[in-house]
Amino acid sequence: MITIKKQLEEVVQNLKVRMIGPNQHKILMPYVPKGFEIEFLGSDYKQIIDDVGNIYAPFIDMKVIVDFKVSYGQEVMWTKGLEVVVPGKYGTPLAINTKPYVIPEVQEWIGLEGKYLITKNSIIRISENVKEKLIVSAQILKQDLNEEIGLDLEIVIGGIVKEGDILLVLSNEDKIIGDEGYNLCINNFVKISACHTRGIFYGTRTLLQMLKRQKGKLEQGMIRDYPRYKKRGFMLDVGRRFSSMDALRTYVKLMAWYKMNDFHIHLNDNEIHIDEANWEKAYSAFRLECDTYQGLTAKDGHYTKRAFGELIDFADKYGIDIVPEIDTPAHCLALTQYNKDLTLGTGKGRDHLNVMKEEAYEFIDKLWNEYLQGDMPVFRCKEVHIGADEYFGSDEVLEHFRAYTDYYLKWIKAKGKTPRLWGNLSSFKGQTPIISEGVTINIWSLDWVDAIEMIEAGYQIINSDDTRLYIVPHANYYRQHLDKENLFNTWEPNMFREAYTIPAGHPQLLGGAFSIWNDMINVPVSEEDIYDRAKEGIQVLAQKLWNNKFSGDYIIFDKICKEVHNCNL
Repeated sequence: MITIKKQLEEVVQNLKVRMIGPNQHKILMPYVPKGFEIEFLGSDYKQIIDDVGNIYAPFIDMKVIVDFKVSYGQEVMWTKGLEVVVPGKYGTPLAINTKPYVIPEVQEWIGLEGKYLITKNSIIRISENVKEKLIVSAQILKQDLNEEIGLDLEIVIGGIVKEGDILLVLSNEDKIIGDEGYNLCINNFVKISACHTRGIFYGTRTLLQMLKRQKGKLEQGMIRDYPRYKKRGFMLDVGRRFSSMDALRTYVKLMAWYKMNDFHIHLNDNEIHIDEANWEKAYSAFRLECDTYQGLTAKDGHYTKRAFGELIDFADKYGIDIVPEIDTPAHCLALTQYNKDLTLGTGKGRDHLNVMKEEAYEFIDKLWNEYLQGDMPVFRCKEVHIGADEYFGSDEVLEHFRAYTDYYLKWIKAKGKTPRLWGNLSSFKGQTPIISEGVTINIWSLDWVDAIEMIEAGYQIINSDDTRLYIVPHANYYRQHLDKENLFNTWEPNMFREAYTIPAGHPQLLGGAFSIWNDMINVPVSEEDIYDRAKEGIQVLAQKLWNNKFSGDYIIFDKICKEVHNCNL
């Protein structure tokens, strides 16, 4: 007898997506046998097929991955990625001027004839009515043009656009490309238009890379560009090894150059191997200036509250979201060394807060409040990370851990922020419910968390798979450097280890991030060494998270990475 599950597998395996016609505005549902139900799950390019199946014609024919959820009674199964071609307004790319190579590669290109030359007489021009919104992007573009190709151009507000100008325009004509998308037209003048300042800024990054590769001359054409995934991230552990504020600002510029947008900064941590004999002297650090608990701030390197708040403002100008993390209730030896009454127990329990104590909540409430309260808080960012990983204890303790996690997720939400945490909830089963709505989880280890389970529970997820995306310099575990070539050739943001994948366009899959952990605190590692590892990761993840269809093999990709890299960073 064939089981329902087996029948469902056969239906999903044999599912056929209907061809999309030139004037079709809605995806047609595939046929399923009587008794089965099917619904559209999403696509990997929401700018072409959105999450309810509406179709928006691109410039050129585009391949999009779509997925469906098929069910029979209580049995449910997802498809494994079905490719469709969405007809473009102009069909296939015009073979006149060829698509420019930048990192990440642009999505859509229509080639025109001829070349465009930016000269010392060119002007960066913005409209009078949007000058306050675009002046910062114009100023950064001016500075970068000077550094990259030696042209110090004038910025002009308003006036008639002339041949040779670079025009920045806010426009709602192409809303579907979203806040990060942009149109770049190169003809008698360069025009970058977008719905949002962030899209304008990303358009300037493409322009600069094109100018760098083409020696100041641009092939004329039209670009329509947008990201495949919302979150394109890099996590840096400064808790175990301090990075200077200058280094953090350089990472912001580096990420922006490649259109990465999510800079997660892990602000406190300690030695991994502690015991009852050494815990009071073991290395730990809390990297932020702290007035609430005088003496908590690390003496071997920290950030003032003013400087960290200014970093968040600086990053926003470059299209980067800073995500600060205060990691509790584990990995917080700095806190338990400061207040020994907060420790969970002996040995490894010394870097765990005792979440069964009301005093622990009072301590952490005041700590978070220092950075979240006021008209201009230090953490004036959209998202914050509460840590909440690798906590150990009895069943009773872990039940209290669930309550602690739920409390701080709700607490952060009440402050108007989107909370994040490390994935571990598959390992901490219990009766205490934990909020999932509006919460994002970094799926880092399948030993601790199941991505599918978290999606079904209602969480949004970021792929931070430790087996491929973790760097730990000079350790004998994880990676010294990311395997850039392997990631380019085989990795996809919906892959978790080799165990399984989830639909590439699942609406709860936000994107991916790689991490640099500084576990080996006694081994010297320079900021330049960390930077070199970060640069390669940023380049390859930028490509895979923005556009998964690079026009060439890895050899070409690596060559372009070298050619477009901003050597001033």
